[in-house]
Amino acid sequence: MGGYRWFSLIFLLVYAISHAALAQFEFKLNKGLAAYLKKDYEGAIKPLEDALVENPQSVTANHLLGLCLLRLNRYGESIKYLEKTKRLNPNTKGIHLDLGIAYLATGNLNQALSEFKEAISENPKSGIAYYNLGYTQFRLKNYKEAISAFDKASTLDPDLTLQSHFYAGLSRYRLADYSEAKVDFELARRLGARADTGVAAQEYLDAISRLGKRYYGTVSSGVQYDTNVVLEPDEVEITNQKDVRGIFFLNLGYKPILKPDLIIGGDYTAYLSFHRDLDTFNIQNHRINLYGKKKTSLSGVPLDLSLNYIYDLVLINGSPAHDLFSQSHSVIPALSVEITNYTSTEFSYEFRYDNFKDFPERDAANNNFTIAQLFNLYNGRLSLRPGFNIAINSARDISGRRNFDYIAPEVFLDAIALLPFGFTSLINFYYFRQDYYHDPFNRVDNQINIRVVVSKRLYKLLFLDLGYQHITNLSSSDFPGPEPFKYSRSIFSATLSARF
Repeated sequence: MGGYRWFSLIFLLVYAISHAALAQFEFKLNKGLAAYLKKDYEGAIKPLEDALVENPQSVTANHLLGLCLLRLNRYGESIKYLEKTKRLNPNTKGIHLDLGIAYLATGNLNQALSEFKEAISENPKSGIAYYNLGYTQFRLKNYKEAISAFDKASTLDPDLTLQSHFYAGLSRYRLADYSEAKVDFELARRLGARADTGVAAQEYLDAISRLGKRYYGTVSSGVQYDTNVVLEPDEVEITNQKDVRGIFFLNLGYKPILKPDLIIGGDYTAYLSFHRDLDTFNIQNHRINLYGKKKTSLSGVPLDLSLNYIYDLVLINGSPAHDLFSQSHSVIPALSVEITNYTSTEFSYEFRYDNFKDFPERDAANNNFTIAQLFNLYNGRLSLRPGFNIAINSARDISGRRNFDYIAPEVFLDAIALLPFGFTSLINFYYFRQDYYHDPFNRVDNQINIRVVVSKRLYKLLFLDLGYQHITNLSSSDFPGPEPFKYSRSIFSATLSARF
């Protein structure tokens, strides 16, 4: 009888403690759930962690905590609790989709792919599961599989139609299926007429239009105001004067071979400037460019190969310019390696031979080595291209004249941004240090350049371009008196362009 009483007492004590612990667990769990439902994800974390101290095996607490961390973009931490939720109850609703999103965000694409496939098996009507599956396949460069998933997502969930068609178009674009990509981008452009994705779709439509044309061209005309006129190329002469000039630009091209994986073509470009006061600084630049581009792959890695030949002829002086200034021949092989869907690495080499009519000491063989990294971000709305170039110039030795051998390392950044209301901004920055190492006066140029152009489509083929450029050349040498090649200039421009 006594033993029975002790057993009953212990049972009641354990029951009371367990009931109190359960009450504490439920209180903390409900507090965390209330914060989660109010989207106070940061505030939900502490009570949910406390709830798991009381009951570490709670499916609900683990899932909620994993979701809070997921919403806060703390993906690595969220995976820990979401994986535990799946172990405790593999049938937890939405767990595969949640885990897939977390793995996708951390770059674990194969694990994300597996989870999204499970999510679709669990719920074949889930448009968001198909969309994420398509996006993961896109990241893995499985473009055909991505297209199938995006097409399914757009039919299942109308809210995903815009993004699904955009990425389906991008996948078809990567497969060089331009006709079908055009259909997707047209729909994305209409659905996202006032959204950034719609603007990006229009840019790809423009790119497809250019890629599909055998004949192409641009005609531009406008005005520039220069705060310190310099005769280019190579800053041979500096006026230290301001002036206004009219400019005209023409580009005409033809591609006799035009295939999705191979392009061979050529174009002619002319640039003319007409100064209001400084006629002797007028320039005519004529260029012939012959090029070939080939798309291929190596072990599944997409490669772009290209080869360009360029002939440049520069005339100066008068209106129109008529005196031969320089000629040059360039050969440029280049290779682009697509590392991911958003990044590619570019390697190029240029051999150029310059010939100057009145400056034989400037005749030179110029070698340029360039490496650049291209980043395509925010659905193509932002493109960044940082890089490094080194130029090695081997000039002729002319008795009685200065030597123009130099080495010039350069860093640069190119950026293209698609802005609201249909504006496009182009930014170019570079800095180089040009050391004339055989110069008797020890000349060294440190040049900084920033150029910004904002472009707006006015009507179909017609564009307005507004530009600003600033160049500072911090030249130093042993020349007596003021530095002859030290200058600073700003150039303001406005042009109308027809691109066809």
